[in-house]
Amino acid sequence: MPSITVFISHNKADRDAARNIALFLAAENINVWFDEWEISAGDSIIKQINKGLLDCTHFIVLWSANSATSKWVRAELESMLSKAIETGNPRIIPVFLDDTLLPPLLQPLKYIRYHGGNEEDRTNIIESISGHKPSQDFIRAVVQKYNEVIYNPDLPGPFPFEACPSCGSKNLKGSGAMIRDDQWYIIQCEECGWGTASE
Repeated sequence: MPSITVFISHNKADRDAARNIALFLAAENINVWFDEWEISAGDSIIKQINKGLLDCTHFIVLWSANSATSKWVRAELESMLSKAIETGNPRIIPVFLDDTLLPPLLQPLKYIRYHGGNEEDRTNIIESISGHKPSQDFIRAVVQKYNEVIYNPDLPGPFPFEACPSCGSKNLKGSGAMIRDDQWYIIQCEECGWGTASE
């Protein structure tokens, strides 16, 4: 699959739908720009959004009464419409969350109607981005992605954890201890307290 990056434009009131769509795409190994994942405390919001818009090949706009009155969504949409008219990219995909009418320039585009995050939504969104159906059902895709992110068998030491299997934090601390002449290794998450030991 050629390199794809999807920018998800949405109003904060529609964040749950945006998060679901971001997870659908990430589980299929499609790069996603989703503000919750890309903007950290101390970051310039405008700089991060500009970078996401510049890098995206696909622009999903979650369209609703909320986004129709959002200055941020309007600014992102106008920027991407202008770019798409000039260069042919990114591909703009409207996703309807309710019955709010699209702006006139978007009305000729084929849209997706979102039904709350069901399997039909997932299939429609992934097909519109990648051109093919999801590689597997969502739960299997999420479990596979989880394992790719959490475990790395090539890590040095006795534990293959890139991140905490409980909370996802990378703030893990390992130590060793001798117990009855046996060397034991302990790893613990400093954020949620999860831990495990290995001989």
